[in-house]
Amino acid sequence: MTPQKLLSILLLALSASVFADDKTHSAFTGAYVRLGAGEQYNHIFNENVQATTGSLSFNQPSASSHGFLGQVLAGYGYDIGEKFNVSANIFYNFGDKKLNDIRATFYRDSVKQELKNSVGFYLAPGYKFNDTTLVFLKLGYARADKEYIRETRTPSINLNDSLDGYLWGVGIKHSLTENIFLGVDLTKHNYGNTSQTTNLNGLSVNVSSKNEQTNALISIGYKF
Repeated sequence: MTPQKLLSILLLALSASVFADDKTHSAFTGAYVRLGAGEQYNHIFNENVQATTGSLSFNQPSASSHGFLGQVLAGYGYDIGEKFNVSANIFYNFGDKKLNDIRATFYRDSVKQELKNSVGFYLAPGYKFNDTTLVFLKLGYARADKEYIRETRTPSINLNDSLDGYLWGVGIKHSLTENIFLGVDLTKHNYGNTSQTTNLNGLSVNVSSKNEQTNALISIGYKF
C-alpha cells in the first residue's frame, strides 16, 4: 500500500467519524489526528555479503545511523469502563537516513543502504491514571522501503525492496484541553531478514541483512 492510498483511507475514516453521533465527552474517546517529530535510529545488520560468481572480497559492515523523524497519524480511541481505553491508529513516517557502505575491495565500488517511508497501523490498549493522562502499549504492523544507492560508479543499481514487519512500543498522552493533547512515544520496528542479488560491474553479489528501526517521538494532537 502506497502512502498516498494510506492517507486517502485516513481522510475517509476521519470524515465519517466527524459526522458520527458521539455521546461521550471523554478526553480519549473519539477520532483524532496527530503530528509528531523526533529521532529515528536505523540499524542494518549485513549478515552476509558475498559474490556468487568470482572470488572478490567485500567490506560488509553492519551499521547504524540516527536522524530526524516526522510522523502524521490518525486514530480512534474508545473507553472501556472508567480506567481503560483502546485505540486503533494508522501512520506514515517521513525522514530517511543513508547507512553503511558495501564495498568491493578490488573494484572500489560503493553502495549505500537506506530505510524510508515507513507506514503501518497498530492497536494501543491503555490505562487512564486520571481524566487527562493515559499510558498505553502498542503492537501492530509496519512496512518500509529499502533502497540501495550506488555512490562510486554509475548507473545506480536496481536493488530496492519493500520490507514487512511488526512494531511494538509504549507511550503516554496528556490532554491539555477538551480537544488538544500532547504525546510521547517510543517504538521499535522489526523488519526481519531480507536477501537479494544484484550485479556490481558484471559480478553477481548476494546481500543478506536484518533491518530494524527505533523511534522516539514527541507529538501534538487534535481530538474531534
